[in-house]
Amino acid sequence: MYALFDRPASPGNLGTFLRSADAFGAAGAIVTGHAADFYDTACIRGSVGTVFAIPFGELSGAEEAVEWLRSLPSRPVIIGTSAKASIDISQVDLTGPAALIIGNETFGLSKAWKELCDELVTIPICGAASSLNAGSAATVCFYEISRQRRAKEQKGL
Repeated sequence: MYALFDRPASPGNLGTFLRSADAFGAAGAIVTGHAADFYDTACIRGSVGTVFAIPFGELSGAEEAVEWLRSLPSRPVIIGTSAKASIDISQVDLTGPAALIIGNETFGLSKAWKELCDELVTIPICGAASSLNAGSAATVCFYEISRQRRAKEQKGL
C-alpha cells in the first residue's frame, strides 16, 4: 500500500498521516502539491518519529504521482477519499496493491485527483461534522485496508 496526501497544510496532520501509514504497513508516503514540511517539528512530533522510519517523497501533483503509480510492476488501484463519494470504503476490495489518497484538510482532493482515481470512497459518519480531520480519516482508511488484508490471510486466500 502507498499513502498519498494531497496538499497537506498542517504539519501535525502530516505527522499523524505518516504515523498511521507506518502503523498499518504502507510501503511509503508521498505528498503532492504545495505541502507541509516533513521536517517541521510539529510533523516530527505528530509522527512520533516515524517520519524517520517510512520512506517518503514529494511530487508536483496528481498527474506526476499517477504516472509513477502506473509505472510500478504491480499497478495499485488508486483510491481517493471524499466526504461526497457514494461508495463506502468497506465496499471496495483493498486486498491487492493499493494507493490511498487523502485530500487537503480544507478543500479535499484536487479536481485532478478526483478525475484520476480509480475509485472515490467515503467513510460513513454521523453527527454534526461533515467530515473527519485528514489525519483521522487516513487512520480509518489505513485500518480498513489492513483489516481486509488480515481477513483475506486468515481465510488462506
